[in-house]
Amino acid sequence: MRKKLSAVAAAFVLIVAGVLVPATPALADSSCGSGFHCGWDIGFSTGKVAFFNSDADFRDNTFNTGVSVDNNIKSAKNRTSSNYVSLYLYEPNWEGDVAFCVNPGSQVENLPDIGQPGDGLGQANEASSLLLIASGPLPGCY
Repeated sequence: MRKKLSAVAAAFVLIVAGVLVPATPALADSSCGSGFHCGWDIGFSTGKVAFFNSDADFRDNTFNTGVSVDNNIKSAKNRTSSNYVSLYLYEPNWEGDVAFCVNPGSQVENLPDIGQPGDGLGQANEASSLLLIASGPLPGCY
C-alpha cells in the first residue's frame, strides 16, 4: 500500500510541475493546447511558448527556437474556454500598463509594431509578463 501511495504522489508532483512551467512544443507549431495561453515571436508558424498560469517575468523564458520571450511576442492565442483573459504587461512582475490583452477563445497575429522592442510604444515586442484574470471577455481585448 505504501509503494502505491508513493507512486501516486510522485505522479502528482510530476503533473503539477509540468503545469507550472512553460510548455515546449515542436518548432513552427501554430497549435495552442486547450487551456493554454500561447505566444509567438512573429506569426503563428514561428517560435512558440505556452503558459498554463500567469508568468511574472518573461526574461527567464525562451520560445521553442531558443529566442528570449521578453519583449518578443508578436502573436498570441488564448485557448481557454473559461473566463480567463490574457493580459500582457509592459514590465516584469505585472507592473506597468497592459501592452495588449486576448479574450478567451481569441487570437491575434502580427500585432501592431511601433518603435523598438521594449520601448513601451506599441503592442508587438513589448510584453514582459503575463497575468491571467478571471473576468470574462473584456472590451478592447483581441
